[in-house]
Amino acid sequence: MSPQPPTVDPDRACRHPDFDAVVSVTRVLSDAPADTPVDPDTMPIAYVAEVQVKCAGCGEPFRFAGCIAGLSYAEPRVSVDEATLHAPIRPASADPDFGLGLPGFAARATYTRE
Repeated sequence: MSPQPPTVDPDRACRHPDFDAVVSVTRVLSDAPADTPVDPDTMPIAYVAEVQVKCAGCGEPFRFAGCIAGLSYAEPRVSVDEATLHAPIRPASADPDFGLGLPGFAARATYTRE
């Protein structure tokens, strides 16, 4: 079962004075299908930093605004709940097109009136 988000009391709002951040970096070793074995010594073809931020005082998670939901190796995207930023990164010594051309996806919500 997933942990429940903290309850926010609008009458006693936290001022969010301190933050906790979790950053992990994923090494993308191949764009081959998932069932294809990959040698772990293979040079990565892309890297993605995944970032989550929450208030250290009350535990309320922060959302990353202004990004499309999905995954891309060309531009930052967020998880569907906006709680995790997926940002493509590259070594400073890598070519500017490092990691580009790999498949990704985007999710957009559309609203219609009935």
